[in-house]
Amino acid sequence: MAVKVNKRNIDDVFDDEYNKIRKSLSGLNEIFKINLLENNIYYQCANDNLESIHETIISLLKHMYSPREVRMRLREIEYDELEAQESYI
Repeated sequence: MAVKVNKRNIDDVFDDEYNKIRKSLSGLNEIFKINLLENNIYYQCANDNLESIHETIISLLKHMYSPREVRMRLREIEYDELEAQESYI
């Protein structure tokens, strides 16, 4: 028996998650315009937004890929994150 995927449902999920990502990125854009210090409240706000993006991406991946594919994509994200941290440090 073939499993039928409800394409509209996936599109709705993608739209919802995309809007969350867009709002988080917009918030980051505003926060990063301000001079950030590690102990500053704005730095903490930026971290909160980054965590929100992380959770949203994982949620989106879970709706679009199998568990194995999610693990592979998360490894790619972690690798990219480490590369980015090394570039900015």
